[in-house]
Formats: sequence, structure tokens, C-alpha cells
Amino acid sequence: MTPTGNDHRRYERFEMHLPTQVQDPDGTYGATLVDLSEGGAAILTDKPRYTNDQFIELHTEGFENLHGRVVREFTGGFALEFDDEAERQRARDEIERFKAVVGKRREF
Repeated sequence: MTPTGNDHRRYERFEMHLPTQVQDPDGTYGATLVDLSEGGAAILTDKPRYTNDQFIELHTEGFENLHGRVVREFTGGFALEFDDEAERQRARDEIERFKAVVGKRREF
């Protein structure tokens, strides 16, 4: 688990590289959750286009579902922002759960 990003980011990001499902109004698609912070996430996907402000739901095995809106596209994926405090708290909880799991794996 490595924090990513630079000092200009508002929230610390954590690399994850976990398989996830992205649900949008058109359906559900396979994707990879690349990193997560309490403010948002980066997702890689084969789906060709997401538009800014599009509502997305992430389903990652072993984690609560996360909801947010697309704020930026990049090559091969998009950035998701969590709009409200409840969703940011859910992301904080998931980061803590992820850190606990990764820590246990490193003990072996």
C-alpha cells in the first residue's frame, strides 16, 4: 500500500489495483480501482467514455459500494469524486479496512 499523488492533493491517495465493477445508467462494467482517497478514486476501464458529472457506483468485493460523480477522464479511465460527507466517511472506512488487510498480508 503506497500513498500516491503529489503534495497538492487535498487527500492522501492509496494505491489499490483491485478488480471492481462500475455501474452507470448503461449497465455494469468490469474495471480496476487504481487508487482511493476520502475525496475520490481513480478507475481504469475498457468502457470508452464517461462524461463529467455522470453518476457512478463502484462495487468492489469485500468493500462497501461507493458512489460518486465523474470529474475527469484520462487515458484508459476516469477520476471519481465523492460529493458528500457521508460518502467521504465511507471511503475513509474502506481505506482503513484496506490498510488492515494489506498489513495482515505483509506479516506472512
